[in-house]
Amino acid sequence: MSIENTMHENEKQIINDDSLIESYDYRYDDLLRAQLHSADRAMFSAMFQFGIDSNQFGKRLTAHQFRVAREGARLLRFIGFSKIAAINFKAATLFHDIGKINDLYKPQIWTLKDRPTSEQKALQKRHAALGADMWQEWCVNEAPEIRTHPHYTIRRAVTKYHHERIDGNGPEKLSAADLPVFIRISCIVDAYDRVRIKRPHRPKRRTPKEALRRMMALDDAQNKYEGAFDVDLLTKYVEMKEQELDIRILQ
Repeated sequence: MSIENTMHENEKQIINDDSLIESYDYRYDDLLRAQLHSADRAMFSAMFQFGIDSNQFGKRLTAHQFRVAREGARLLRFIGFSKIAAINFKAATLFHDIGKINDLYKPQIWTLKDRPTSEQKALQKRHAALGADMWQEWCVNEAPEIRTHPHYTIRRAVTKYHHERIDGNGPEKLSAADLPVFIRISCIVDAYDRVRIKRPHRPKRRTPKEALRRMMALDDAQNKYEGAFDVDLLTKYVEMKEQELDIRILQ
């Protein structure tokens, strides 16, 4: 079987298989320590440096990825997954937007002063698939031994599918039956952080309550997120944020 076919077979393992996230420990796994840990530090640095001489977008990118990874890890723990699963999720999700530094992009496309045109928006939406391709290329060229490791499968899956919707209207048209819990969580926590980010065309940053109500398809005339998220997981996330921030979302 070719390397590419092997990778596609590994990716299929994520379908309804939440046990993968519990099956190793990123910190102490011998293969990951030998083949990935130093590369991760280099890749995170490359993301941080993206646009450093123009708009410094990389600083915002890495901050966003850290917040998303941390929130997702906390939600996994909140719903009963192990500490190891949370650590593995965080290590995978710290790179979920790596596609935004693909050679196809200039940093300025991510800091537009006005809403993106339809062409710019279409280009921006390609970042998830491009990021997955970047992981595949890196794996083939730099660390082929990792291609069968569950962490590679999880990392590539989170990168590619973190904008999917439960109703099947996401970029890859996957629906609830295709998405394990850790992917559904990545979709929720990434959206929460994006909804809260201050944009030039938005007069003020949304509060946590405003962001969560928007994600619940409340207070939003367009209902942008109706059908987007796993309702049970979103309810758990709201519960977690209510406890953390001492707020009531539905009041």
